[in-house]
Amino acid sequence: MSEERRPVPAGWTVLPTERLPAPTASPVLFAFGVTLLAWGIVSLFVVSLIGAVVVVVSLLHWIGEIAHDAE
Repeated sequence: MSEERRPVPAGWTVLPTERLPAPTASPVLFAFGVTLLAWGIVSLFVVSLIGAVVVVVSLLHWIGEIAHDAE
């Protein structure tokens, strides 16, 4: 795709383009882990433990991806 450059109106400035982070599944896994944590509160303690592990692992992975992408 070619991007067409239009003239900038007087008094306006062109903003630099933002680089978006790469898509990742970590937010979905984090939400799933939080769901398991909440479900474990009303059902079995083991479900809460599994949810806690999923939350910690997904959060560490997500932070690691963000830190790696920032470099």
